[in-house]
Amino acid sequence: MLLLNHHASAPDVGGGGRHFELAEQLSEEGHHISVMASSYDTRNKDYYFQDEVNKKQFNDKFEFIRFKTKPAYKGTLGRFLNYQDYKRKTANYREFKGEPDVVIASSVHPFAWMSGYKLSKKYNAKFIVEVRDLWPLSMYEDFSGLLRKMIFTYFESIEKKYYSLADAIITTAPFADEYMEEKYNTNRDKVFHIPHGLDLERFDKNKEMSDEILSDRLNNILNNNFCVTYTGSLSKSEGLPTFVKAAKYLRDIDNFKFVIVGGGGEKEKLENIIEAEELDNVIMIDKQPRDYIPLILKKSDILFCGLMDRKAFEYGISKNKFYDYMAAEKPIVFASNVRGSLITKAKAGITIEPHKPKKLAETIRNLYQNIDTDGRQYAENGRKYVEKYHTTEKIAADFLEAINYTLTK
Repeated sequence: MLLLNHHASAPDVGGGGRHFELAEQLSEEGHHISVMASSYDTRNKDYYFQDEVNKKQFNDKFEFIRFKTKPAYKGTLGRFLNYQDYKRKTANYREFKGEPDVVIASSVHPFAWMSGYKLSKKYNAKFIVEVRDLWPLSMYEDFSGLLRKMIFTYFESIEKKYYSLADAIITTAPFADEYMEEKYNTNRDKVFHIPHGLDLERFDKNKEMSDEILSDRLNNILNNNFCVTYTGSLSKSEGLPTFVKAAKYLRDIDNFKFVIVGGGGEKEKLENIIEAEELDNVIMIDKQPRDYIPLILKKSDILFCGLMDRKAFEYGISKNKFYDYMAAEKPIVFASNVRGSLITKAKAGITIEPHKPKKLAETIRNLYQNIDTDGRQYAENGRKYVEKYHTTEKIAADFLEAINYTLTK
C-alpha cells in the first residue's frame, strides 16, 4: 500500500499525525505500507534531510520516504513549484518493497492525486483519493473576480477528473459526499467519511509528562490561574480576535486568564488587540512541541476553538484539535456556524455563533460558574466520545473498509 501526503510528518522530526499513526497501526496489523512525503519543513523554511530521497524504516512493514522537493519556498509561487516537484518525484519513484495493490493519494494539494493515479496505473493498483480540504472550495475567500474564476476553473477540472477516476474517495468532511454528487454527479456509495483520529495511548502518556518540560512562565500561568486555553495555529480561520476581545468582559474575575499557545500569521493582529484594549488577562505563548500539548490541555480548565464562516465549512469539518480537546477531558466552547458541530454532537461543550465577543464571554462565565457540574459532564462526555469513535484503531478499521470496497469491485 502507498500513501501520498506532501506534508505527512513523523516523530523522528518532531511530528506525527493522521498518516503516520494510520500507517503505524496498519503495519502492526500486518499490512505493508509506504508513506511518501516531502522533507521540506514549512515552519523553519529548511529541509529535514539534505538527501534527494530519505528512507526511514519504522518497522518491518512500514517505511517513510521523504523527497527533497524544490524550491525551498516562502511565497505562493514557490509553494506551487514545490508541489509540482513533489508530483514529479513521487510519480517517478519505483524503489518500493514489493508492488503496491492500493494507492491512497491525499490532499492538502490535489497534485498528489495526479501522481497517485500514475502510480496506480503503473502497478495495476486500486486508486483512492483522500480529500482533507475541498479544493478549490477551501480557497474561495482568498480570491475574487477574474483570478478566482481562473483558479476555480483549473482546480475544478482536477476535482472532476480524479473524483471520477478514483475507485473510492475518503473525506474528513462529514457532508462532502453531497458536494461531490451535486457538483460532479459522483456516486455517493464510493465516498467514505473518515474523520481524524487520535493515538490515545500516546496522548495519555504525554499528558502525564513532568511539568518540568514546560517553561517556568507557562507553568506559573497554568498552575496559579483559572485558564481558558486555545492551542494551535494562529490563522485567520480560527476566529481568535473574538476570543481575545471576549477577555475584556471577564476582567472582573481574579486569576482568570485567556491563554493562547501557538504561532502563525495572526499573531501581530492579536498582540495589537491586547495592547489596544490593555488586556492583562490574555497571555500569548509561542508554539510548543506537539508532545507538550496534552499536558498543557490537562493543566487548563476550559478549552476554546473557533472557526470563521467559510464556504467550504458548509459541508462540515474534522479538526485534530477537537479530538485533542475531548481526550484531555475538559469542557469546550466552540464559536462557529459550521454545520453539524461535533462538540454539540458529542455533548462535549457549548457551540455558539462566531464573531460575538460578548456572547462568548457570557458563555465562558456561565461555564466557569458551573465548572463542577456542567463542566464536569461535558468533559466526561467528550472523553467517552473520542474513545468510542476517534481512536487510531477505529480510523484504521474505517480505512480498511474503504480499501476492501475497492478490492471487491
